[in-house]
Amino acid sequence: METITTGPGAAAVAREHLAIHWGAVFAGWFVATGIAVLFYAFGLAVGFTAFDPYNAAITHKGISVGAIVWMIVTWGAALWTGGMFASWFDGRNDTEMGVIRGVAVWGLSITATTLLIATGLTHAMFVITNPGAIPESADQQLIAHYTALTMWTAFGSTVLSLITAALGGWLGAHHVHHVYHLRTYSPHGKG
Repeated sequence: METITTGPGAAAVAREHLAIHWGAVFAGWFVATGIAVLFYAFGLAVGFTAFDPYNAAITHKGISVGAIVWMIVTWGAALWTGGMFASWFDGRNDTEMGVIRGVAVWGLSITATTLLIATGLTHAMFVITNPGAIPESADQQLIAHYTALTMWTAFGSTVLSLITAALGGWLGAHHVHHVYHLRTYSPHGKG
């Protein structure tokens, strides 16, 4: 808390410095990761159940569309929940900081995911640059199509998850009194 006086006899104005509690952000990230793993396991179970080896063309199209939708929904739902839990773990009803906590959970999740993907892509680049790794019968146009589709899916799920993480953080801070119902709170900036 900072106290500001503007001159002799002037009233003091108290201003609160916003602080982020990283323990709450990491807790929200762990919750988001757990929810994502749960949703991805469910999506894999449904995908493998729906797989029909006797009708590969229809199954292939349905699984790819379903996988794209499920990836976007999973990222959005997991990070919404993670942002909300980060605000609950923080325990303050400051909605502006709730949005920041949600965005911090999103940033941590994106960073960790990017590092994991980069590790996998290092191996993939080795395979691609190896002259005999990709069969000559592989359709280069199909590979380009699926690469573009994957990038657009990653972009869409990243943007949606940013929005849902911020909303989840805001909502968690807005309703923190439901979680900690025995505490008393003063509105943000009013003492």
